Amino acid sequence: MTSRRQTKTMEFTPPEIDGVAAELASLRDAGDGWLNLLPGIVEGAVEVEAPTGLFAFFGTRQPPVTMATVMPAHATQRHVEGMSVGLMHPTGGRAIARLAEAGVRVPDGWVVRQDHARRGLVLRASPEAPPASVVGWCVQAGTTLCMTDMTGQWQAVVYLP
Repeated sequence: MTSRRQTKTMEFTPPEIDGVAAELASLRDAGDGWLNLLPGIVEGAVEVEAPTGLFAFFGTRQPPVTMATVMPAHATQRHVEGMSVGLMHPTGGRAIARLAEAGVRVPDGWVVRQDHARRGLVLRASPEAPPASVVGWCVQAGTTLCMTDMTGQWQAVVYLP
């Protein structure tokens, strides 16, 4: 028997991220749950095309929108292991290089775990990284790597412990 997690959805407009950062701090303290951050997209900016033939099975095309996922370390590990930060994006491999070219640097103490064309970007934040810094970096990186028109608003979907 599986139980379905409760979620909480929040709309926010950066740089006003305090509410989302507070939710992430609660998840960090509990050592459970996660949150997804999605940019608001201009209506009609994304056209969904169904791939055909072999491309339907082997297709590598990503949607033009980014999504960040932040997972806290388990409560017993949070002082030695930082939050996991994942970013699905449409720009392919070498996202770290593209971010650096745009002036978005990986914060000191963070470790890049994966920078893959299909599986996305995965980092481990430093254990002392404040939740507001993690959310802020995700928004900045997600904005930089998004390949469609954005509204400026974001949505946080919080998966509660």
